[in-house]
Amino acid sequence: MTVLTMDAAALPPAAKALYDEMAARRNARGEHFGGPYLALLNHPELARRIEALGFFLKFEGVLPRDVYQFVVLTVAKSTGAAFEWQDHVEHARAAGLPEALIDAVGSGDATALPAPYDLVHAVLAKTLTWQEVPDDLQAAIETSFGPEGLVEIVVLSGFYQMFAAINQGFGIGLPPKT
Repeated sequence: MTVLTMDAAALPPAAKALYDEMAARRNARGEHFGGPYLALLNHPELARRIEALGFFLKFEGVLPRDVYQFVVLTVAKSTGAAFEWQDHVEHARAAGLPEALIDAVGSGDATALPAPYDLVHAVLAKTLTWQEVPDDLQAAIETSFGPEGLVEIVVLSGFYQMFAAINQGFGIGLPPKT
C-alpha cells in the first residue's frame, strides 16, 4: 500500500535509533509507540520534530488529560481516523472521560455535552471546518483554561488533523489492542 518502510526493524540505522529513543520515551509513560511515526521515520528529522511537539502536548501541556483526550477523540471522529480513535479511547477512559461522553463523541451527538466539553467542542467545530474561533468563544475557553489552554486546543485540533492525513494517506492500520 505504501513505498515507505513501515517496519521498525527494517529502518536504516539512524532512523531505527531514533525510533528506539522515541519508543522508550513513550513506553516510560505507559504509552504504545508506532503507527504514523513509522511512516514519519522515513524522514527522521521531521519525525523527531513532530514527536517532540506531540510529546509536549500529550504529557507536558496545560490541558487536563480528559480535555486533551476529548479533543483527540473528537478530531478522530470528525476525520474518520480509526487509528487515532482506537489508539486513544482507552486513554480517554483512563483520564476519566465519562463513558457517556465517549459514546456521544463516537456517535457524533454533541447536543448535550456538559461543561467544559461543550465549549471545547464549539472550538473544534470551528477549527475542523477551518473557520475562525469567535472572540466570545475564545474568551470563554481562556476563562476555563487560560490563554495557553486556548492555544493548545486549537493546535491539538490541527495536530490530530495532520495525523489523520498521515494515517489515511499511508494506510496506517489500527493499533494493536492492549
